[in-house]
Amino acid sequence: MKTPHDDKLIRCPKLGDEMTFAYCLCEGGHLPCVRIIRCWSPVFDIESFLKGHLSEKSWLKFINTRAPDKMTNLIELIEAAKAKK
Repeated sequence: MKTPHDDKLIRCPKLGDEMTFAYCLCEGGHLPCVRIIRCWSPVFDIESFLKGHLSEKSWLKFINTRAPDKMTNLIELIEAAKAKK
């Protein structure tokens, strides 16, 4: 989907570099990145934008897919590192 925000840039905390809004919309395959609301809400009303551009089914699937919190993510990284040893 083409939007007026596609070329806007923001620093991606997940990738550690600047990414376009267009990338964030498709990072999750057919769904936006799970962090899109957290990252883009200071720039514009991203939640209303997504509700208007996603189908109801896609919106419900998106809001039920949550990014892991930092503690969960850290624990998973530690467990993965232990498994490699």
